[in-house]
Amino acid sequence: MPQARLLLLMRHAEAADFAPGLDDSDRPLTRRGQDQARAVGAALAEHGVRIDQVLCSSAARTRQTLDLLGVQAPVTFTSELYNAGSQAIREEIGLLADSVSVALVLGHAPGIPTLAHDLSDERSDPELRERIARGYPTSTLVAIELDGNWNELRSGKLIWAAQG
Repeated sequence: MPQARLLLLMRHAEAADFAPGLDDSDRPLTRRGQDQARAVGAALAEHGVRIDQVLCSSAARTRQTLDLLGVQAPVTFTSELYNAGSQAIREEIGLLADSVSVALVLGHAPGIPTLAHDLSDERSDPELRERIARGYPTSTLVAIELDGNWNELRSGKLIWAAQG
């Protein structure tokens, strides 16, 4: 029997606009973004989610988002998730240890929204599927139940979403 897993896919909270002399990867969260991240952290706590491993883009805005979520789990910061496409994100998820049951991946659009949509199968809540198909604003997090190993990531059931 395959092990049930929970994959949390989150787009970072709102970041400052581009500015001369500021590298894109260094853009910090806005005050609104900070509030968004805290709100998603509260939603995680409300759902009683215990995360085993976090994969987080190396960008400042994803790191700050993670800090404000209040997650207590081992974290791997990787530049491979910085503005990565959905296939690159899948590959990073595929490297997770078999002992990980609940993983949070914190990254960027369009990779995170695309992967969330691609993984959500017909067992998913149709209203949630429609909502993420219409848009995936900053600080959106979805929870997808999966069967099987991380390196066999195919599809799963979208069960809930939170947005700051």
